Amino acid sequence: MIKKKIKVFYDGSCKICTKEINFYHKNDKNNKFDWIDLNSQNENLKNLGIKKDDLKKSLHIEMEDGKILKGINAFSIIWREFKYFKYLSFFLDYKIVKIIARPTYNLLVRIKNFFN
Repeated sequence: MIKKKIKVFYDGSCKICTKEINFYHKNDKNNKFDWIDLNSQNENLKNLGIKKDDLKKSLHIEMEDGKILKGINAFSIIWREFKYFKYLSFFLDYKIVKIIARPTYNLLVRIKNFFN
């Protein structure tokens, strides 16, 4: 039986996003993720039920069970699979850290959009 992978939806037209995703993809030694560019014509996008414009506003993942996570919560799942980022992921489990991390992430997304 083939194990389902976590699907990562990213904006391939964003240079910053692509650079970061390429880093994760290269280091995904256990092949845990499907890296899906939002600009590709992909069946996964049609079945997701989220508008492409909304997907481009922040990183989204679809868990193996179909649950959708976005933003900091999505990064936390990705980071758990990588040696050094694993510690950042567990740090994000603290509520006070998430309270600070969410607006910081949202600000970075706006800045990213300004430069793209």
